[in-house]
Amino acid sequence: MRRIAPDRDQLLGIVAEVFREHGYEGASLSLIGEATGLGKGSLYHFFPGGKEEMARAVIAHIDGWFEDNVFAPLRDRTDALAGIEHMFEATDGYFRSASAIGRSLMLATRRRISPASSNSQFSLP
Repeated sequence: MRRIAPDRDQLLGIVAEVFREHGYEGASLSLIGEATGLGKGSLYHFFPGGKEEMARAVIAHIDGWFEDNVFAPLRDRTDALAGIEHMFEATDGYFRSASAIGRSLMLATRRRISPASSNSQFSLP
């Protein structure tokens, strides 16, 4: 039976979970391949820049989610209460979805706003 290849968004969720479990350094291409069911060649097809591109894509997805579901509603709604309600509903739904990216979103958020961090931005090596 022929296996259907996942799309890039599905892969981002799986890759995000591997990074969450093992950290950037510990997330080898072998672990990522095992989690996704793809060989290295297929992973490079989706992410030609390798693991660094994967990490950047996960962070970009998280940033895009924040823009679409938190910042834009708060900034662009003429009714502030409606913007706040949208933000809370979207955030609640996201974390309840058991999405790997949702869990990574929480991790990335903690890293960005952690007072113990001397650098307020999350960065990749």
